[in-house]
Amino acid sequence: MSVNLIHLRPQSGFTLLEILVVTAIILIATSFVAFKFNRGSGVPEAAERLVLQFEAARDEAVAKGHLLAWTSDGAAYQFWVQTERLEWEPISNNDALRSTRLADEVRISAQSVNQQARPLGERVLFPSDGVIEPFVIELQGGEQKLRVVADVMGRFALDDGRSPVPASGVPQVAP
Repeated sequence: MSVNLIHLRPQSGFTLLEILVVTAIILIATSFVAFKFNRGSGVPEAAERLVLQFEAARDEAVAKGHLLAWTSDGAAYQFWVQTERLEWEPISNNDALRSTRLADEVRISAQSVNQQARPLGERVLFPSDGVIEPFVIELQGGEQKLRVVADVMGRFALDDGRSPVPASGVPQVAP
């Protein structure tokens, strides 16, 4: 009895269906990445991002027991930590508090602390006890203007400037 063994050669290459599936996955992933990077260039997006970073700075100061600060030259901003030698060092090892350059059309146009106008470049502080001096940071781009408002308890809000900000620092939301 003779057994005929058929030697199957392994396939080389990919089928058309496999190539199409991989291409579709790459296109979907690319569209998500492009959407993520293209949506954050206006004043509202920059202000929302700044609020999230201020919340992260407040939380980091309390959690680590360090004094943190924020500064801006109008086109970009930076977070700082005070060392044990009472020197300021830029925060570079924390992605949430990394140095940020604003989009070309967006600028930080003004800042005030305790209802007193302060020059850009002056530090806004985040103490380790979580109690901060109320401040307002104004972002502007073309005709759009938004203010990031912080109260003494470290709460942050966005204000479009149409309603006055009370002494507490946080705009009241109408019911």
